[in-house]
Amino acid sequence: MDKRQLFEVLKKQNSANLLKLLQAAYDEMNTSQRRRVFGEFARQSKPSTVEGQKLLKEIKKFHQQSFDGVYYAPFNINSKNWTHIPEETEEWFDRVGALLEASAKLTEQDEHAKAVECFTILYELIEAMESGEDIVFADEYGSWMISGDEKKCLKAYITSLAAVSSAEAFAAIAAPLIKRDSHHSFSAQAYAVARHVANKEQCARLQEEIKRQNIRVPDKTKK
Repeated sequence: MDKRQLFEVLKKQNSANLLKLLQAAYDEMNTSQRRRVFGEFARQSKPSTVEGQKLLKEIKKFHQQSFDGVYYAPFNINSKNWTHIPEETEEWFDRVGALLEASAKLTEQDEHAKAVECFTILYELIEAMESGEDIVFADEYGSWMISGDEKKCLKAYITSLAAVSSAEAFAAIAAPLIKRDSHHSFSAQAYAVARHVANKEQCARLQEEIKRQNIRVPDKTKK
């Protein structure tokens, strides 16, 4: 196939035909290729609002599919293929990232209770992935592969949690999130966010829970 000749023909096509061609190309690509080619456009195409109940239903379906092995694609790892990431694994991490960002949109819309429902399911799923459940497969994988801005999403989760939860419920959920962040060098600043958004009672209960579980926190914000 001659690239120059091909694009001379494409220049003569109308927008409808070019759009059909782009759709066909998208369907033929794997997740990494789609991200490289269409990533910037995808970031511009995010909806201005999110329907909470619809998103929750979507997340529950994804959660079930994850444990049903839909995204689990094992292969015999050897010295030649150990860096290979299955398409299903790439797709799972992209999907998690998209659902986290949609949940963060609920926080922006002040739909805090629904946001907490969505985030809780997703972070339970992420925790299962990190603990080695048969959800995705690769020689090396982890939450660093989640697309989007997880720091922003975790902040949204903790913000919504503080808006609707009792002190006990806030501490029970926020403490494990802080513990998880401590394993990632506090990259999401979960502890600082929690202290900032929590009310006096929530913050006091959280400090008790952190002490009880002996959770490491950043020295510069430790009281």
